Amino acid sequence: GNDTSNLVRVCETSLQYCKDAGDDELLLTTLQTLATRRSQKTQAIRALVQKCIPWCIDGQYQPVSVPDNQKKARDKLVEALREISDGKMFLEAERARLTRCMAMIMEQEGDISKAADILQEVHVETYGSLSKREKVEFILEQMRLTLDKKDYVRAAIVAGKVSRKHLQEENMEEYKVKFFTLMGELHRHEKDAFLLAKDYHAIYSTPHILNDEAKWKDALQSTVVFLALSPYSNEQQDMMNRVQEDSNLEKMPSFQKTIQLLLKKEIISYPMVNQAEMEAIPAFLEGGQDLAKFWHDLFHRRIIQHNVR
Repeated sequence: GNDTSNLVRVCETSLQYCKDAGDDELLLTTLQTLATRRSQKTQAIRALVQKCIPWCIDGQYQPVSVPDNQKKARDKLVEALREISDGKMFLEAERARLTRCMAMIMEQEGDISKAADILQEVHVETYGSLSKREKVEFILEQMRLTLDKKDYVRAAIVAGKVSRKHLQEENMEEYKVKFFTLMGELHRHEKDAFLLAKDYHAIYSTPHILNDEAKWKDALQSTVVFLALSPYSNEQQDMMNRVQEDSNLEKMPSFQKTIQLLLKKEIISYPMVNQAEMEAIPAFLEGGQDLAKFWHDLFHRRIIQHNVR
């Protein structure tokens, strides 16, 4: 009949009995039987999924720590819950959590490719029941895994789902830094110096980075170096002028000198006065020897181009 509250109680109790008995097979069978019963009430299905989630997920999406001999049962439960919640709008948030948990399990097992594929299944940007923060966090995780998998085309597509406007909001600072750090990884692969300069400048202009001298120095130095490596354009010149007016630049004389040299219409000798110092910053060396050599050769080309102009 329509006695929903008792139906929910019966469903929950059935699962609890299976759990107390320690019979994982029976738990899965009971869960699937009750959830897929013909014209089962949505409240009952939601109760079943929510009852089981704490048995396999710790906190928001960490897989529950279990001995090795119980991992298979835990993973099966996560998979069964994902199947039940698939396509059900009233279980969107739960499905997102379960998928994130499954991806973490795959990553822990060392299968990055499978973890990335599982996380891609969820088009979290269309979910109405998740908060803005949860959506951004989920998309950043998708970006991280696709970059780990070296699927740069997919990573660029996923990055397009993040609204830059949301990242400017007050409580989104850590996500903003994480997002532009991941974008830096993508642009480093594409060897795009100007976009890298913009990534580092976005990190630099985040309030909590500006409060930490070591962090803002690192970000501003990286901005200057990649601006120097960027091809000449109106946008690049405009950004150089903006950076030059930043009072923090005065605390880093050699980097300030580089910007001033590049903005003057004068011949620059190669190597530049402080080029060795600029090529020693962590951001320049990140990405291995080959990339560092590419940037080094690019420095020479940029100075020739500057002198020819």
